[in-house]
Amino acid sequence: MIDKPRDKVESLIEGFFRWCMKGKKAVGNILCVPRKKTKIFKDAHPRLAATIVATICISAAGLVIVGFATPKTVIVNIDDSIETTTTKYETTSMRVDSFIENHEIDYVYGQDIIDVEMYDGISDNMEINITKALQISVTADGKTETVTTLTATVEDLLKELEIKVGKDDIVEPALDQELKTGQHVYVRRVTTAEVTEDVVVEHEQVSCVNYNMAIGKTEITQKGQNGLEKRKYLVTYIDGEESERELTDVQVIKEKQDKIISYGMGVFSGIPKDLKYKKKISNVKAVSYYYEGNPVGAYGLPCKYGTVAVDKNVIPLGSKLYIEGYGYAIANDVGTAIKGNVVDLYMEKYSQCIAWGARTVNVYVIE
Repeated sequence: MIDKPRDKVESLIEGFFRWCMKGKKAVGNILCVPRKKTKIFKDAHPRLAATIVATICISAAGLVIVGFATPKTVIVNIDDSIETTTTKYETTSMRVDSFIENHEIDYVYGQDIIDVEMYDGISDNMEINITKALQISVTADGKTETVTTLTATVEDLLKELEIKVGKDDIVEPALDQELKTGQHVYVRRVTTAEVTEDVVVEHEQVSCVNYNMAIGKTEITQKGQNGLEKRKYLVTYIDGEESERELTDVQVIKEKQDKIISYGMGVFSGIPKDLKYKKKISNVKAVSYYYEGNPVGAYGLPCKYGTVAVDKNVIPLGSKLYIEGYGYAIANDVGTAIKGNVVDLYMEKYSQCIAWGARTVNVYVIE
């Protein structure tokens, strides 16, 4: 790209020529002082002298025109912190300031850094390096501002803005990170405080085996009760919001008491003394079984303790039974493997299945 300061050149030539051609008298006076050192022109005719001077002036002006009109190569490197852009220019500008103006170079006076002076002359193959100021957003202490800076690192920028950073504060990017234009710097304030709270400790429910209790029977042997503790925490806050807490001390005000449910695992023979039954089925193979989720049996009741699967041709569905060692039950389900004098006994826990296994018992049909 070439600039053409034609008006400036023409104006300079015109002024120079007018100075040379101020008139005969003036020219004669100039040429004859001092006379001893200008003998060659001593007797020269004033018109001839004026012609010689004019010729010299025109030649000098021609040299000036050539100097103005010959383009010079200038290389401009612009570093915006992300990349460096290099552009080559062909210019007839005489000084750096006019070169920047004529070619609309991306340079902001007083803000960007340039490695030449504005009044420096332009020379051929001249190289100009410009470092652009950075546009950085900074968030600290609840405020966000965008600043223009030439600093190199995050730490330099914070010092420039007089933002102090505590030893526990979080700075992102890190303090030694080099800045790039468009970045956002965050300063998060970190504080800690000791907090004391009364905390209710929920009681739990615990199952306990009791071999002195008939299998299938359950009983609450201890009621549950919540406890109370005074707990101390070291709480960390980031910009005023809780980030984490560390338990440092526990004082028990009231002990918790878990609820204990005992379930029977004892297998006892015999029947209740007052048992009234319609039919006794001897030598019945009783096998324990257990399913998750209490599925519904063929009779329509959930399969849980107290329900059994039978051969409905031997024991009709819905029959109320008493099974030695197991207790009262209802014929609720059937099975392809249950044929003849066989019953499957549902257990509440897998451990009850292990304890019962498979054994031969008497089954009493109550109704």
